[in-house]
Amino acid sequence: MRTLEKKQRIRRVIYSVPLLIVLLIITIFLVRGAFGVLIKERESGKDSRNMKDEINTLVTRESELKERIHRLETEEGMKNEIRERFNVTQEGEFVAVIVDDRGISTSTDDSMLPWYRKFLNVIISFYEY
Repeated sequence: MRTLEKKQRIRRVIYSVPLLIVLLIITIFLVRGAFGVLIKERESGKDSRNMKDEINTLVTRESELKERIHRLETEEGMKNEIRERFNVTQEGEFVAVIVDDRGISTSTDDSMLPWYRKFLNVIISFYEY
């Protein structure tokens, strides 16, 4: 009989409202910590993927730079780079400069304009020349 009373007393203490509230608060803190760890794990996964992408771009950039350095080590590569950067020519070479006609490069078509706009364009054209 006494063992039965001891078991009932233990059950009353375990299932008491204050103890359940304390256990609930402890559970809430543990769940909150677990979610914090989960969120940090996802962020670190994203950061890891971003770093891998950045490493890949840097590796390709490094190979491009090595290729340019190798090209610039030759005399022909240096001449080409000087020509591109400083717009110069070697002795005996000629440069052709092509100038676009101003009338051809207009963005509006005269046939699509209303009559009053055409009239204004004619008046304005007298003052341009």
